[in-house]
Amino acid sequence: MAVSRKQVLSITVLYPKGRFFGDRETDELEKAILDEAATGNTRLILNMSECEALNSVGIGTLMRGYANYKSRGGEVKLCGLGKRLHDLFTMTKLIFVFDHHESEELALAAFAEIES
Repeated sequence: MAVSRKQVLSITVLYPKGRFFGDRETDELEKAILDEAATGNTRLILNMSECEALNSVGIGTLMRGYANYKSRGGEVKLCGLGKRLHDLFTMTKLIFVFDHHESEELALAAFAEIES
């Protein structure tokens, strides 16, 4: 399986692992994001620390998930972007779209800041 999951109070953390180039792994990632959205979840963290690479299809999957959450008043945060993914998100200007954090702990804390 290309995506694992953890629940922390009202926040879901998904862990994509591997390369997301439009194959089965990308379908699993999209399904995982949309399954969380279908439950009514509005707080999602994508821990990208084990994601090796994304192409335009993988980025499109993340953007569809982001749009779904935003349209319902939710939020998607990224964490654990390695240099390669950070450079990709910077080059595509998506670094300004997604709230991103160095670590999962910081992303979780950012949700806690929203509550206060």
